Amino acid sequence: MVITELYLKNFGKFAEQHFYLHDGLQVISGENEFGKSTLHAFIRAMLFGLERGRGRAAAKDGFTRYEPWENPGYYAGVMRFTCGGRNFRLERDFSRAAKKASLVCEDDGEELSVERGDLNMLLGGLTPGLFDSTISVGQLRAEPGQELFDALENHAVNYFVTGSGEIDIAGTFQLLKEKRRQAARALQEEEAARTAEQEKILQECRYLERDMKALQDEFAEKQTRLNALENVDDTGIKAGSSAKNLFFMGSAGVLAGFAGFLWSRFISGRTLAASAFSVAVIAGAIALAGVLLLIAGGIAVCRAGRKKGRPKADEERVKQLQWETEHIQAEWKEKMIRCGNLREQCEETEVSDVQKNLLRRQQALEMAEEELRKAVQETGNQTAGLMQEKASAIFASVTEGAYLKIMLDGERHISVWDGTRRIPAERLSRGTIEQIYLAVRLAAAEAVLEEPMPLILDDVFAFYDDKRLLAALKWLSGQGKQVIIFTCHKREEEIVKREIYR
Repeated sequence: MVITELYLKNFGKFAEQHFYLHDGLQVISGENEFGKSTLHAFIRAMLFGLERGRGRAAAKDGFTRYEPWENPGYYAGVMRFTCGGRNFRLERDFSRAAKKASLVCEDDGEELSVERGDLNMLLGGLTPGLFDSTISVGQLRAEPGQELFDALENHAVNYFVTGSGEIDIAGTFQLLKEKRRQAARALQEEEAARTAEQEKILQECRYLERDMKALQDEFAEKQTRLNALENVDDTGIKAGSSAKNLFFMGSAGVLAGFAGFLWSRFISGRTLAASAFSVAVIAGAIALAGVLLLIAGGIAVCRAGRKKGRPKADEERVKQLQWETEHIQAEWKEKMIRCGNLREQCEETEVSDVQKNLLRRQQALEMAEEELRKAVQETGNQTAGLMQEKASAIFASVTEGAYLKIMLDGERHISVWDGTRRIPAERLSRGTIEQIYLAVRLAAAEAVLEEPMPLILDDVFAFYDDKRLLAALKWLSGQGKQVIIFTCHKREEEIVKREIYR
């Protein structure tokens, strides 16, 4: 494919502007704000269309950036190109209201359909991603805070493993790593929350157990006091019973003594004086014993009466103590049930559903990274050798043999071989790193694209010295394809006129 004409009807700062191109090497130079980036963007927009972003992205998308400065409602252009020995005219209207595209073969007037894939067929499967990662080459860019050689190694891994930079292998690994870190942090936070919740529950259990111990001590103290009062009542009852027994025995003794005295008087009338005297003595002794028992019983009755009166005085206190002990028992049982429920709740918080999901997510990310690593290894073994060979040949040419080979080791670190020693990328100059980057991109274009496509270089030679710039331009001019160089310097144009087309 060779682009022959760019007609910017109304695109960015350009209106009704024609730019004619030819096969081989050519340079479009101009100062800053000349419109080089606009021309570059126009080529891409003509090949793949220009989509408008949504939401906040619309403010910074290509559609908005290159919307015509004047008459923005009219937003269109034409590109002529040759492909397979035939001439084609591609026209697009980018405006919001009348967005459309037409493709015509100018040799026979045949109308082709962009919507049905005729343009894609002519482009040989070139996608916007492949365009950006192969034939459209700019300077190597590093992320803020990233070393340039790190950016080079990231790009080299992507190209050597996949054959192009359309799939960001290094970025994918970094994304998986960050996702695993996020899952690990979330898991730690969830574990901390679970531990805090368990500690809160256990602390409440300790408070309940402390209260239960205090209730037990209080119950024991009140029970002791209650037992003492109840023992006093029992003693009074027993004392009253003993007094009644003594009184009964005393009364019986007095009666027995009186009966004996009467018997002695009866027998004394019958001249049984000795026997009567003995009976009288015995009866008197019995009577005396009965009197003593009566006295003892009376004393016991008095004491029993005093002891039986004491529980009656403390009857309200006994009832109060009984109510308090029952209340303590009920409160203790309630706290025991609450403590048991809390311990069950604590056991149930061991592994939450959120933690299980986070664990599964972490395992899935680890598995994905491992499988991707295996796939990269298998694919890399198939493509890395070919890519390194192609890139090394280009690199040797543009450096005029100063370096012979580009190498990527098992740790995905890039280095170069100068015929004597192996030099890591971090020791190389910015210009040499840019040359490696260009060589890798061009090697990927050769490996991936089915048909030769125009190579668009946008300020890629800013860090080349004159000697290496000449070598690079000579190599590019000998590739048999269209090369369009955009630059803000005159150096490239002068070297091409003086050394290439002299």
